Amino acid sequence: MRPQAPARSRAASTVATVASVRQVTPRMTQVRLAGESLVGLAAVPGQTLKIYVPDLISGRLVSRDYTVRDYDPAAPRLDIDFVLHGPGPAAIWARRVRPGEPLEFVGSSGRYRPDPHVDWHLFAGDETALPAIQAYAAMLPADACAQLYLEVADAAEQQPIPTAAHPSVCWLHRGDREPGASTVLEDALRAVRLPPGQGRIWIAGHTPTVRRIRAHLITERGIDRRALYARGFWDRSIARSVAPGG
Repeated sequence: MRPQAPARSRAASTVATVASVRQVTPRMTQVRLAGESLVGLAAVPGQTLKIYVPDLISGRLVSRDYTVRDYDPAAPRLDIDFVLHGPGPAAIWARRVRPGEPLEFVGSSGRYRPDPHVDWHLFAGDETALPAIQAYAAMLPADACAQLYLEVADAAEQQPIPTAAHPSVCWLHRGDREPGASTVLEDALRAVRLPPGQGRIWIAGHTPTVRRIRAHLITERGIDRRALYARGFWDRSIARSVAPGG
């Protein structure tokens, strides 16, 4: 996805205050927003916000799509996780932001929810997809059959998967390979044994990788397109920040 200029009118935008900044892993930071502007926000974890951050090169605000990691309307507070690799505006902002600073955003949006009526679920992605996968896993019932394939740099980037279900979680370490340059996720999805019955597959992350996996699942594995959600979040060939979305 290319950088997008802010809309001329953002009447529906929200401005919240950064309440805290927490280092989740060496390469992931969580920014917590708070304030009365969040009261009544129609946000669900796993949905997408369009945030506006400064581009240090152009001096303008640019928009990026990020996942709602968690939202508590009673507090009120909203959490967004930022992957810190890459030189893009959002990653730079997340490295530098301090409590008390404002963040403008529009949203949330996104309709995906785990289907409670299917026999199994498969979620896969790199670290940019991890916030959405964590949110969706938390929606699964205790008896859900689920497989998770998660690409990260190393063991230090692994995170808990809060869920009442008992999914099979496979952490895939790319080691010293640059994000987007490894085939560990693609290799794992090519080799995966899918359970019997009707299932749903959700994949997101590095756009070329997601496209290859999607093509494999449809053309070589015969997966129904209606059972497959595949979304590219970023492309290493484009100088931009990674954007976890959902």
